[in-house]
Amino acid sequence: MTGERRPRSIHRAPPPFTRSEFEQRIERARALMTATRLDALLIASEANLPYFSGLESQIAWISPSRPWHMIVPLEGEPVAVIPASGLREWRESAWVGEVRTWRSPNPENEGLDLLAAEIKRTARRFRRIGVELGQEARLAMAPGDLMRLLDMIRPVQAADCQPIMRQLRFVKSKAEIARLRHIGGIVSDAFADLSRLFRPGMRDADLLRALQADILLRGADKTPYMVIGSGRGGYDSTSLGPTGRKLTKGDVFQIDTGSRYGGYFCDFCRNYAVGKPTVAVQRAYDALWHATQAGIEAAMPGRTAADLFHAQARVIEAAGFQIRDAGRMGHGLGRNITEPPSNKPDDHTVLVAGATVTIEPMCMFGRGKLMVHEENLVVTDKGPLLLSRRAPVEITLLSP
Repeated sequence: MTGERRPRSIHRAPPPFTRSEFEQRIERARALMTATRLDALLIASEANLPYFSGLESQIAWISPSRPWHMIVPLEGEPVAVIPASGLREWRESAWVGEVRTWRSPNPENEGLDLLAAEIKRTARRFRRIGVELGQEARLAMAPGDLMRLLDMIRPVQAADCQPIMRQLRFVKSKAEIARLRHIGGIVSDAFADLSRLFRPGMRDADLLRALQADILLRGADKTPYMVIGSGRGGYDSTSLGPTGRKLTKGDVFQIDTGSRYGGYFCDFCRNYAVGKPTVAVQRAYDALWHATQAGIEAAMPGRTAADLFHAQARVIEAAGFQIRDAGRMGHGLGRNITEPPSNKPDDHTVLVAGATVTIEPMCMFGRGKLMVHEENLVVTDKGPLLLSRRAPVEITLLSP
């Protein structure tokens, strides 16, 4: 492999978001805030703060010190409350002009007085603010600081704003879909060319490193998630990291990656066989390929996440396989690698045009073996549109 040139992505990178994109998000948020009687949103998470502001930062969420915040008011201009060291980053990438700063790290008061002052100035109508508290929230401020802040702003009360954020981010704009399609194309190309990277007997960790490097060179920003499951005649885990196991003749393996471009993730996997696979492996792969197709075709406006689950499950069970503890067979996708909804029997979230989801069937076979398949798509009024390139109808064979 020494001296080989990695192919560059043939996909043209989408343009930056416009200011009007962010302003539309703010106005949609305000309509929902009015309906839920909130004066402002306190936003601090990696997924939601850039969603509203456009911030691009290498340090904002990788370090537990120097927390970043943004207040989205029901009326007036949004306000950033950030460490003074991040002012240049904010001015370079974010569109919000109102900024309050403090010298950080300052464990005694990480901008809490500034936040409290802004909240008290804003929260005069309903005396309530929204905070990222609910399911799937990852608030990027110390829990103790949040408790202190809530004491400082009394009698203003806090309420969970995750339902608002879920509703906002469930429907993607054309500009967001362009980013999802871009990263999906990059990773699809890398998976299709994996045979260039594979060498019989190489360790799984080395193959993942080579694939990660290839994805980055094709234009991805990061690959925060990449796992591999492998074994003789099949694998028994879909979320285990590399173990150092050598990949040899008779092995079957699956690689699943969540790679990111412009703040948006793809999340899909591919299966490979080293040499000719067993009949059981071929049958499992065939069932999953057709279950995936059924899930894709079911992804229409008006259908539900539960409908996607059942469409996949019917094909798998008709082929004679068990799904057992699958839990869900796909999920939402966007600024997080997994987002609501979950494709499971009791999730009745109704799909609408602009929703982006994964289709992810799995089945059990043999003695403790399993197989999983995954694709990414966006729901449109004309039918589902793939964001990843469809996997081959037969499992990809690698030379032993």
